[in-house]
Amino acid sequence: MALRASRHEVLGGALASRHDEPFEKALGRAIRKHGGAYADYVEMIGLVRERARSRKIELREAARELRDQP
Repeated sequence: MALRASRHEVLGGALASRHDEPFEKALGRAIRKHGGAYADYVEMIGLVRERARSRKIELREAARELRDQP
């Protein structure tokens, strides 16, 4: 099944999660909500982790930066 939402929507959903949970879990939930599969999760968390590592920031901050990119 293909992801039916943009990166902006998925990351926004994960960041808006009201659960007290790790970002990875919130991202997985947001991807499943939009019809994504494990491969979509692996791709997106890879982007977020790479941004966080290269800029030495937390995952949620990296996700915000990626969400706000055009």
